[in-house]
Amino acid sequence: MYFSLFNINIPETLKKLHLQKALIKTKITFLFLSVCITVCFAQGPVPADYLTKDFHKGRRDALRKLLPANSVMAIFAYPVRNFSNDVDYKYHPNPDLYYFSGYTEPNSVLLIFKENQKDSASQSYNELFFVQKKDARREQWTGKRLGIEGVKASGFSHAYNA
Repeated sequence: MYFSLFNINIPETLKKLHLQKALIKTKITFLFLSVCITVCFAQGPVPADYLTKDFHKGRRDALRKLLPANSVMAIFAYPVRNFSNDVDYKYHPNPDLYYFSGYTEPNSVLLIFKENQKDSASQSYNELFFVQKKDARREQWTGKRLGIEGVKASGFSHAYNA
């Protein structure tokens, strides 16, 4: 069918318009998918702690200056709360413990001493960290734990199993 004034074939023009719209939608979809894939693969591993161990050490040193003579501060991790027999609530770490150590696991305690202490081997320390013992069977259900080695890597020289 021809439109007599402009001599245009209307069905052919509609087909071309439909194909152009489909081509634009395809290009937009391809662009969207390529951006999504790029963002997903470009992120890499997510950091466990956005604050450095030097930041946490600085906070502990600042706390030591505020403590009275011959004193110690104990900071406990929050316990895991049970929802039902085999389901726990999502764990929320103690923000104070995180602020001073960067540690976000349950069943731990951080002791910060004002003055340096000496152990039986005459080694000097001013902080002790007791953490949950690593257990491979339990970790397959609850997730990996840092353990003593992980805590020592984050700047604590004296870490022990609780």
